[in-house]
Amino acid sequence: MSAPLLHVAPAIVRQGVLAFVPIARGLHDARGHLRADELSLLATLAPVRRDGFVAGRIALRAALHAVNPELASAPLLRTSRGAPLLPPGVCGSVSHKRGRAVALAAPEGDGHVGVDLEERPRMMATGKREASSNALARRILTPREFEGLAGLDALEHRAATLLYFALKESVYKAIDPYVERYVRFTEVEIDIEIAGVAEEREGTGAVRLLMPECDHTPIAAEVAWRLEPEWIVAVAVARRS
Repeated sequence: MSAPLLHVAPAIVRQGVLAFVPIARGLHDARGHLRADELSLLATLAPVRRDGFVAGRIALRAALHAVNPELASAPLLRTSRGAPLLPPGVCGSVSHKRGRAVALAAPEGDGHVGVDLEERPRMMATGKREASSNALARRILTPREFEGLAGLDALEHRAATLLYFALKESVYKAIDPYVERYVRFTEVEIDIEIAGVAEEREGTGAVRLLMPECDHTPIAAEVAWRLEPEWIVAVAVARRS
């Protein structure tokens, strides 16, 4: 098992750290990676989810150690909503995709964070791929977001759609402690610059939360992302405004 790869999180997450870990088949058998309580939680998961859980907890503990070493020995369990349960003083989030897990940890402040990891499209979408991309875009984008994709070629369209998907997933995780319910994709609108999304770069964006809860208890959110050769890494911060 190689050591987790650490990166400084985007600036919107103050003093945040990202940790990346490869997901190895059979990793759940390596008991040395988990605390006793975490092993008990692991036993309740379906076998297909165990490798990702272990890799995610290894990544989260590495990020947590970089933020506050004194808290890194605490068991990292789950809240009733399925999010990582962290010790007081820090906040964090986990995501994993085929072959890789990422965790985000930051000092606890006046908000919550979320992270999502998605695979970048590797080739021009044609035929069924293009139809699938269009179907996904229509399902997850607001009318305003969808209109912004007009004029993109097939690869740019898919890249933008997956970026929106990743950013919205990170927002859901960041706002969940406030709303504590399933949030539809179209209840979150992301304002980003679409041009050049198929290229390797990073950026930030504003978020509009189109939820009735925000009429009574306003929540402010912002997003940032990093495009790596194979991955989209999206992060979000949410705070009561």
